[in-house]
Amino acid sequence: MGMTGGLCIASCFADGNNEGLDVTLQANIVENTCQISLSDNGTVHLPIVSRSWFYNNDGPPRLQPDDAASGTLFSVNVESCSGDGATVNTMTFSFQPQNGIWPAESQQVFINETPATAGGAENVGIVIFSSRDNRNVVNSDGSSAVAFDVSKAESYLTSYDFYARYQSTGTVSAGKVTSHVLVDAIYN
Repeated sequence: MGMTGGLCIASCFADGNNEGLDVTLQANIVENTCQISLSDNGTVHLPIVSRSWFYNNDGPPRLQPDDAASGTLFSVNVESCSGDGATVNTMTFSFQPQNGIWPAESQQVFINETPATAGGAENVGIVIFSSRDNRNVVNSDGSSAVAFDVSKAESYLTSYDFYARYQSTGTVSAGKVTSHVLVDAIYN
């Protein structure tokens, strides 16, 4: 059984005239989780590019976070799911930054975790797209749900293709780019 849950805690203060505070907690408990693996043991190597790759000849950024462009292909392999004998209609993947941090400029870009002091590039992150529909796997609000209709597929236990590329979030400086991304697979 797999469980996912979330708790949102915000700073607050108590008003001396009130007796208590209302708190809302939300969680999901799901049984329909899957065992997945990633191609190349989960490492995606992007090519070396120059700073000029990020810009048009007249200066503005060449690509926005939701612009489909070629990238480095990788696969998410669904190996088994609890209740494998069940009828499956949809396989849904979600992608989130492992450290939970988005760049201030965009919640569709996975942040570069290598600091500039350790040789990291500044104002560069990674975007991931579904190869099926060339859509960024993360919505502009930071939510992620990439659904594949598998109701007519021979098997949903297969490989699903995605690709990753660099994305500028400001004026790019040269250096190393590293992002760690969590991938979840849920079937319905």
